Amino acid sequence: MSKTLDEEWGAEMKLQRIGQGSALSVALCLGCTAPVPDARLDPVVLEARLAVLDTRLERLEQSVGALWEHQQQRGATHEQALAGITRALEETQASVAKLRRTVEQPTPVIYQVVDVLLGALPSGRDDLSTYPIPTAVPDAAREILVYAQVATGYVEGGPRRFRIATRLADGREAAFYLHAVGGLQRSWAYNSDNVWLPMPKDRTLLLQTVGRPFFGDWNSEVRIIAYR
Repeated sequence: MSKTLDEEWGAEMKLQRIGQGSALSVALCLGCTAPVPDARLDPVVLEARLAVLDTRLERLEQSVGALWEHQQQRGATHEQALAGITRALEETQASVAKLRRTVEQPTPVIYQVVDVLLGALPSGRDDLSTYPIPTAVPDAAREILVYAQVATGYVEGGPRRFRIATRLADGREAAFYLHAVGGLQRSWAYNSDNVWLPMPKDRTLLLQTVGRPFFGDWNSEVRIIAYR
């Protein structure tokens, strides 16, 4: 009797296990075949992702717009700089052309011509002579053009030097020199020069000789031929 009860209890437990296994199998099979919702297709997720993409797109559009505007501004700045350089170049070229025309023009006459005979060169040994500058040369003159010449023929005396000068306000003298040589010859020798000298405040021209005096045929003269 006891064996029969045990056998029945064991058979019942076996049936229960079989039933549980069958139910689990059915559930598993249903899980395999039934559609599972995809989180990627969830409207909430999609809207969130769309909002992120919209924000990113807006920022990219703003960046592109700002970059384009910056490039436009840089281009305008470069164009302005180029225009300024071009204008400066054209102005410089015009100035150079104007200066070149000025340089190539003939220099206008800025002196006044006169012809004032002062006298002869000194004839003695180491003589100092002076000539007053005539009123034909005004006090406003800054410089005078002095002409001096000497001619020697049959002369005894050897080399001789004549110094023509004007005295400056500070006591210094501006001068030039004329050389001549006396010789026993039956011919004539000439020497002359003209030099701009400062107009002296005392209106006096200084003449001095250095060397042996001339004896024989010779002559000389000193003139003022212009002033400025």
